[in-house]
Amino acid sequence: MRAEVRKAMAAPEFGLLFMAEPAESVLGLRMHRTTADMVFDARGRLTLDQPGGADGVDLEAVYLAACYYTARLKHLPREASSWEELAFELLFAIVLALRPEAVPEPYREMFAERPPRLVPAHEILNVVGNALYEASAPAGERDSLALAVGLFGEASEMARGQISEPHITFNLGSALLVLSQLDDPALDPAELRRAALHHMRRALALLPVDDPARERMLATAMDAQARGPAPAEPEEGVRAELNRYMRDGDRDRLDPVIDRLRSAAAAAEGSERAHRLVELGQVLRMRFEMDGELDHLDESIDVITTALDAPLDAETRATASSFLGLAHLDRFTAVGDPADLEAATTAVRAACAAETAASPAHAQRLTNLAAVLTARFDVHEDIAALDEAVEHLRHAVVVTPPSQHDHPVMLIKLAVALRRRGMHVGEDEDVAAAEGILRHVAEDPSTRPNAHLARLELGDLLAVRGLRQETGADLAEAAAQCRAITLEATEDIRTRLLAVTRWAMLCALLGDLDQACTAYGVALDDVLPKLTGRALGRASQEARLREADHLANDAAAVEITADRPQQALIRLEQGRGVLLAQALQLRGRHDDLVRTAPALAHRFEQVCAALVESQRGPEQRKASAAEFDGVVEEIRAQKGFEDFHRPPEWRQLSDAAAHGPVAVINVSVVRCDVLLLRRRLGRTVVEVLPLSKVTREEIGRRAEAFRTAVAKLTAPDTSGGERYRYDREMKRTLRWLGKHIVGPVLERLGYDRPVGPGEAWPRMWWCPTGALSLLPLHAAVLDAPDGRRSPAVYTRDRVVSSYVPTLGALLHARARTAPTADRTSLVAVAVDALQAGDAYPRLMALEDELAATRELPGPRSELRNGDATPDAVLAALRTHSHAHLACHGVRDGADPSRSRLLLHSGDLTIGRLAAERLLEAEFAYLAACHSAAFGEELVDEAVSVASAFQLSGYRQVIGSLWTVEDDMGPLLAREVYRLLAAPDTPGAAHCLHRAVGALRAHPRYGEPLFWASVIHTGP
Repeated sequence: MRAEVRKAMAAPEFGLLFMAEPAESVLGLRMHRTTADMVFDARGRLTLDQPGGADGVDLEAVYLAACYYTARLKHLPREASSWEELAFELLFAIVLALRPEAVPEPYREMFAERPPRLVPAHEILNVVGNALYEASAPAGERDSLALAVGLFGEASEMARGQISEPHITFNLGSALLVLSQLDDPALDPAELRRAALHHMRRALALLPVDDPARERMLATAMDAQARGPAPAEPEEGVRAELNRYMRDGDRDRLDPVIDRLRSAAAAAEGSERAHRLVELGQVLRMRFEMDGELDHLDESIDVITTALDAPLDAETRATASSFLGLAHLDRFTAVGDPADLEAATTAVRAACAAETAASPAHAQRLTNLAAVLTARFDVHEDIAALDEAVEHLRHAVVVTPPSQHDHPVMLIKLAVALRRRGMHVGEDEDVAAAEGILRHVAEDPSTRPNAHLARLELGDLLAVRGLRQETGADLAEAAAQCRAITLEATEDIRTRLLAVTRWAMLCALLGDLDQACTAYGVALDDVLPKLTGRALGRASQEARLREADHLANDAAAVEITADRPQQALIRLEQGRGVLLAQALQLRGRHDDLVRTAPALAHRFEQVCAALVESQRGPEQRKASAAEFDGVVEEIRAQKGFEDFHRPPEWRQLSDAAAHGPVAVINVSVVRCDVLLLRRRLGRTVVEVLPLSKVTREEIGRRAEAFRTAVAKLTAPDTSGGERYRYDREMKRTLRWLGKHIVGPVLERLGYDRPVGPGEAWPRMWWCPTGALSLLPLHAAVLDAPDGRRSPAVYTRDRVVSSYVPTLGALLHARARTAPTADRTSLVAVAVDALQAGDAYPRLMALEDELAATRELPGPRSELRNGDATPDAVLAALRTHSHAHLACHGVRDGADPSRSRLLLHSGDLTIGRLAAERLLEAEFAYLAACHSAAFGEELVDEAVSVASAFQLSGYRQVIGSLWTVEDDMGPLLAREVYRLLAAPDTPGAAHCLHRAVGALRAHPRYGEPLFWASVIHTGP
């Protein structure tokens, strides 16, 4: 044969080889396979750039193949000869470069006009392989297909790192897939299919997103996945249980898996231990998603990080990194720390390295990367991140078998990314595609529990589109979707919360107030209590409450619109101060229960003490919470205790106005109103005072401006010009409060005139909500009766003001009796800044502060500086009814539970205070900056140092909203204690009111910047 080839090369004018052969021979698979096999054998000696250079090229094989494909071009129709034409050109290019005289004259002339390309060997193998594959695939000829696979395989290896690698690798996968479908006992279809999908996945992972062939390749891969059998899943072990959990959502499956993995990790060593830790970390993260316990999420991050410190193979390291990224993303979503989002991004990108791109798990890792990218878009509005997320998810959906448990999740995430992109850039096609995907998943019964998630996202899409396009049909369907999810009692509680909130708001928008009220009832009666169960740690409860922000306010607004103000108050009590209400339940006195069922009362006391106790792990909390629920049910079975610890009803809440009116100010995006509880004709009524010119947005803006102004005015380095500007800003806010909120309230109550000589000062309680809780209602500027604005008249010139976080907290404080005089004692604590650190200024008036407390007679003790450690102070609080703490206070606006008092050798934190049950505590005076200030986050949970003192047992608390001037503190405190010591003392609120009146007469402290900082909370 080679002799004939050499002869033909020497005399090309006599015609090329194969040209005289009949068409059936040239087009037959036998001749084609023989020629392709010769090219395969010469694969290391095809081109000039291979080892050996020009001398090493097997020119005879190249020439023979060039002649053969020229002959095929003669007999094939043009539309079916593209690969033959390319093979002809590439092969003759080599011949032309090495021996141009062997190329027939007509071809030399053609190549002179259009010079052929010299390409690497892998390109020639790919072209020859494609020509053979297209000829043999329709016939299903095994040997020819196997040779095509060999050609593609060699070409793929040679093309590593080259631009054509993904295309050649995908061709390899396609050929293997066809080979796997042959009915041939000599073949292993399952192994061939596995290899085919492996190469297709790898090719798509390498392919640039803008490659023109991408859509075709994605469609081919999707069809391959859809036509194949479902992948075999393990029937036993950890992976089997997790797969079942992913399909049925049965929460009871996770705990045994966690226990098994903990034991396995403890018993293993080296890489085996690292594998078990990775699995444990993933299951702990899934457990967090189920119950919201941040301790589980923190442990997940810790164990996966530990695993990544061990030597791991590339596949396990990619899996661990992907799971770690998801855990950081979950923590970012729950807590909001930007560092977690950055850590998530780093981890999921590391998980998608090219070396593991062909892994069956690569699609899952791309899905996790897309989730992080979508979150980054939500934060930064980076459309490039969203575009990347869409491409990764399209890839993941294509290369994942439809029967795989997480395929619906990938589809939902793709729909979410498409919806976000479509609505961000105004692309209706993306939104329509998202809607189609979500409807497909939602209507497929086999996708449970993911079908509910798809319905939730579909409802969100319809709601947003309905609002934008003002289409009532979309809004109505969105409400119906959300209603169906809400009423699915077995659904994930966070999903139900999102669904019920949207259901309620959509019904309100559609004007269906009855349905909206029903929805809010489900949210606050059923969903919210489960969301923030006692089994969760404090941080976990707070994270979940952030998801329910404004829920109670909006519910109350809808109830007010429906002319049900009493129900509005109940909704506010149910959804605000949730953690406070839980904690107060554990601290109440139940003398009636002690008399009726002393043994049951003792058990209840024990379980309450266990739940209050700090430093308890998730399992301990879970057990105690279950025991608490059980004991409560037993108590409710007792005659007369049927309503024990049930949510408040109007008949209980109405007692809040027994000693004076209470102004509950509801701030909602729907509307803003004052719910005024007052006594009339011997009964409590609720009057609605609409605040038609007040919006939640404006309150938030003014609260932020006021906070900034006060911070600047109390800073020592603020210049005179700045002080003037910020003073005007502060007083502008106070005037706005007086005109739009406080003034109308006082006018309705008849408190809008000066108190006459000998008249008793009226007393009232303020219960603001939302950002209004950050503003001093007691210092609002009112118009003078004769219209003059100078001198200014403030709220305190008309009423004695106290604050309460909730009506329940006020009733709880009133239910406890003050200690008798013979049981009154005071501990005074004074800690200088030197004990707190150099970051804080010295407190120069501490001795005067301590001297002021001596105005109160009776037993006392003092803790100064080094003696005032957190442990020593807590021990003293347990044995004294009154407490005065003069020290620095720290407010953390973003995480109010981190607010604290700075003592010697440590801080007195809210957490430590909340773990106390001081049954004899009465009065606390917190002479510390910001001690009564709430944070901007979780403002309706009323978290502050002052509220923590109330929670621990103090009925009456005086604290500061902002920084107090050092020398002012003793002046105010001395007058408060002097009045408290009087035989006919009117109580702490009146004492503070009178003391502030005296302070205002001081030449230095007459401005509200000074006196308005100190408030009273309590009955």
